[in-house]
Amino acid sequence: MPLAISIRYEFLDESGKTSFTKIRVPNGFSLANYTEFAQAMGQIISDMKVGVLTRAGVCVGLDLSGSTIKAVADIFSDVLQKARVHFASALQGFSGKMLLPAFDELNVVAGSDEIDQTDPDVAAFITAMENGIAVTLGTIAPTDDRENDLTSVLFFREEFKDG
Repeated sequence: MPLAISIRYEFLDESGKTSFTKIRVPNGFSLANYTEFAQAMGQIISDMKVGVLTRAGVCVGLDLSGSTIKAVADIFSDVLQKARVHFASALQGFSGKMLLPAFDELNVVAGSDEIDQTDPDVAAFITAMENGIAVTLGTIAPTDDRENDLTSVLFFREEFKDG
């Protein structure tokens, strides 16, 4: 199966809020070709926008369906059942956040919407997000949108959300 390639464009508005859009592109080109495309399309998009185009990135999708990570969805799994996690950033005033779809309700503290951060699976996720994961040439640590390290969990809650 060919790799899915996309160009992600990030925008900044007057109030400092950010948003993004992706344009999928065919595979088989070089990184230099994708960069050239991203710059040209970025100019075209910028001409239609009132916000600022702050970044473009080449995204390579990887098909993990054949991996041993998890082959089959659990019964009653629901992608609308999500966990929202919000991390503090190393730079004060900034943060990183994400939604985790099909989140396991067993990891929610009874009688609340709080995620049980002492659960071993949840704790492992938090540790990986805050400290990174060791790879062959070093450690890859997740960051916020401005590439600041994530330092601690601000909140971790269950929510049902479409999208």
